[in-house]
Amino acid sequence: MDKLTQLQDSIDSVHPSKSKDAQQEYVQDICKKAKQIELLINALPGINHSEAEQIERLKSLDQELKVANEEYIKAVQEAELLLKQIKETIKIISKDQSLAFSN
Repeated sequence: MDKLTQLQDSIDSVHPSKSKDAQQEYVQDICKKAKQIELLINALPGINHSEAEQIERLKSLDQELKVANEEYIKAVQEAELLLKQIKETIKIISKDQSLAFSN
């Protein structure tokens, strides 16, 4: 018995209702996936806006990002300054305590 005959015998042995059930399941899966894809597409930002509106929104977000970045840089600089002051204060306290214990 050759491979083709074996394959045909296997296909013939599958009960038609099983094949029909599998087809129905595939159809349901495809419909479900299509609905999920549609929901994802509708959830995309700007899908209901013109290209000009989307570009304007991107410019606005870019400006917000620049402002936030400037604030972040200032906060980091302030934190570094405070850290330096704290280290100097700890040095002074350590030196004072060292002198107090040595006397």
